[in-house]
Amino acid sequence: MTNSVTQIITHSFLLALAFGTQLLAPVVSTKLTGVGFYKLGTSIVLASLVLVFGVSYSMQPGLDQLSSLCYGILILANVVTLGFHKDEKSWVMWTMYVVQLCTFIFLIFHTYLPNPSWIMFFFLSSLLLSVSNFAMILGHYYLVVPKLSEEPLLYTLYIFWAVMFIKLMASLTTIFTSALPFLQEGTQLGDGYTFNWLFITMRYTWGYVAPLILSFFTFRLCKLRSIQSATGVLYIVEFFVIVGELISVYLMAKHGLAL
Repeated sequence: MTNSVTQIITHSFLLALAFGTQLLAPVVSTKLTGVGFYKLGTSIVLASLVLVFGVSYSMQPGLDQLSSLCYGILILANVVTLGFHKDEKSWVMWTMYVVQLCTFIFLIFHTYLPNPSWIMFFFLSSLLLSVSNFAMILGHYYLVVPKLSEEPLLYTLYIFWAVMFIKLMASLTTIFTSALPFLQEGTQLGDGYTFNWLFITMRYTWGYVAPLILSFFTFRLCKLRSIQSATGVLYIVEFFVIVGELISVYLMAKHGLAL
């Protein structure tokens, strides 16, 4: 029995969201936002971990002891963080953060090392997915802390552009080294000529072009201190990123194309 493409996509999406959100947590100081924003991000991580644990349990060959231990450590550490983190991050919480990241990285390599082509793909997909979500929820948090400077949101956009550039370069490399036969007229590779063009075109227009254009509008709105308008645009950015990444994971899981 093999895992379905749907299971692989769901597992990758949830694990990517959990890891990326955990990684980005220090981008905004809890001194500026208060601990509430940090706990909101931690709640997203915790919910994603519980869901991905359930998905992993249903997949073949099932959870081994090391994976189960990693999920246990991550879930427990995030519960403790949710309960005890204060407005100022103590050395205990920094230690907890390092433990969480190390555990995540070990789990990711343990999960994907049998298929090493997945590792870089996963990390870039995770960062792109998470930074768009992080920016959107940060924009909302300006309603709670209206005097918060626009700089944290601008820093998040800079990270978004850096990740987008690296991922786009990696994707274009795949197009010219592996994907061209999938786009040749009459090909039977992948889902067939028409559907290959459809999926790859949607992946680029929805997953790269649209978010990039909209992110520049967001940047201009942030500079004008129109944070709520920027947040509205970020909703659309996140929608396009999610759709683009789901298509990308589908192409990777079914055809081995890291786009």
